[in-house]
Amino acid sequence: MRVRVAGPAGLMAGLGVFFALAGCTSTVKKTKTSESPPPPREVATPTPMPTVPPPASSDFPTPKPVAAMKEAAKGEPIGPEVTFFGITRADGKAVDPTKGADGIPTFKNFVGSGFQIVVEGKPGMSGVDVGRRVFAHSATDPKMRPDLEIQFDKPLGDGSEVVCDRLRPKIGGVPALNPTTWAETQKVTDALNDAGCRFEVFLESESSCTLGKNEDWQFREADTKIQFCMTVAKAWNIPVGDTIVSVRLRDTANNPGPVKKIRISRPKEAPTPRPVVRPTPTTKSLPTRE
Repeated sequence: MRVRVAGPAGLMAGLGVFFALAGCTSTVKKTKTSESPPPPREVATPTPMPTVPPPASSDFPTPKPVAAMKEAAKGEPIGPEVTFFGITRADGKAVDPTKGADGIPTFKNFVGSGFQIVVEGKPGMSGVDVGRRVFAHSATDPKMRPDLEIQFDKPLGDGSEVVCDRLRPKIGGVPALNPTTWAETQKVTDALNDAGCRFEVFLESESSCTLGKNEDWQFREADTKIQFCMTVAKAWNIPVGDTIVSVRLRDTANNPGPVKKIRISRPKEAPTPRPVVRPTPTTKSLPTRE
């Protein structure tokens, strides 16, 4: 097989073809880069929203002015307000009082025990939350007191002066404070702690110690924020006669609130139960065969 080698003339002809092709490629590229750029996109400018409604607009109601807080008169207590103070049955059902000649609600109970004393409260003019302590005692500091301050003008049970003797082996009663006093003495402080430590605290209406109209667990008053409940046991039962019970609450800033009172009246003798008359059953003679 023969191989033909091109001479100088052929070599020159090949170079010419190569440069011609290169020139065409360069021309195409230049044509592409010389095209005009696309027109810029239109950008929408957002309309600014007003931050303050125009005065004539009716879409926004005029805000009502905030009511001014009531200022306490000189000497008026600014602590928590007692929203409910009374007794209930042991199962939490309400007991309706009667109003005495002095205006104090009077609750009648023939046994003296087996019922509940209930105190409910909400913040007073101070606006501070109601305190939760039912026992805060120091044998040397009469100013250390519970936030629930409750006292009786007659001794409960044996009237024991031992503070908070509510558990076995020796359960005692509560001493009396007569006349009613809130003086910062050790005797008064001991009596307040002795009574207060027998109460339980409830913060949620659904888990309270009282029943509503539909027999659901709930506070006695809708605006109540805290509830204190004590079951009156036989060891600290209410004596025969009229017992005045006074209560006030303190907030977490130690401000006392106004005093409320009730009367628990226990008659000397329980009413005689009415005899139950049962109808006498009548017998019918059975038919006999003749």
